[in-house]
Amino acid sequence: MRVYAEIDDQTNRELDQAAISKGSNKKLLVADAIDLYLHQDRSELDLAMKERDLLRSEQDQRWRELQQIRNELNQTKRDLEAMRSKEDLLRSELDQARSSEDQTSSEVVALRRDLEHYKQTLSLKDDEISFLRGHLSQISEKIPKALPPSQEEAKKKGWWRFWR
Repeated sequence: MRVYAEIDDQTNRELDQAAISKGSNKKLLVADAIDLYLHQDRSELDLAMKERDLLRSEQDQRWRELQQIRNELNQTKRDLEAMRSKEDLLRSELDQARSSEDQTSSEVVALRRDLEHYKQTLSLKDDEISFLRGHLSQISEKIPKALPPSQEEAKKKGWWRFWR
């Protein structure tokens, strides 16, 4: 029975050289290779294939872990950007509050200055009023003696007794 297989030129040349070096032909060399392949101990091959499968599953697991870590990293980057924008917003609000505070403090200083001025003015007015009250009381003591008596008083006491 014949079996056909296509091989590339490089493999064909290597078969020719191997057959020449062994002093055999290609047909016997290929038949020996097939026989050796079919009757070899497959336990090593099975172990190698199991090991390969295990390594592939570990590699797939690491790949999934890597993808998960990348997703977490991207989420963290988005959170960081959100926090930065929030920080910028809070900083602008803080600057606005500081400028408002500065404006308010300058207004408070001006109002305090005005309050002190009003207090001084009121103090001067109080001093002037107390001076005028004292002067009024002195004048009111002197005025009744200097003024002529009213008509009612003059009739009641009589003109001769009025000056007593």
